[in-house]
Amino acid sequence: MVDILHRVGVQHSSAQMVYDALTTIDGLSGWWATDTSGSVEVGGVIEFRFGPGGFDMQVLEVEPGERVLWQVVDGPAEWIGTTVNWQITQDGDYTIVMFSHQGWKEPVEFMHIAAPSGPSSC
Repeated sequence: MVDILHRVGVQHSSAQMVYDALTTIDGLSGWWATDTSGSVEVGGVIEFRFGPGGFDMQVLEVEPGERVLWQVVDGPAEWIGTTVNWQITQDGDYTIVMFSHQGWKEPVEFMHIAAPSGPSSC
């Protein structure tokens, strides 16, 4: 299996601000997919739409200010069953986001363009 891994340092945003950007519809709409809806509660499904397509992520776990874990439950076939994990820590003036998208069965073209666009606009 292969994984997408990114480490992103976010300056001028607390761990809580970054966490809020990952756990609220307004937060997610503000930096990722403007067409975002659904439930951000554990067990809920968040629907992300990009132009003609999109995907749905079920919220598996949240640890306030520290971690968010989703599983892809609908979207492109190669995405379904993969997990998206956000680990959040504070390091001086930076909030560090360790992003991983895991469980891919094989490398796909998307992996070559996956950029750490993370919640740096918090």
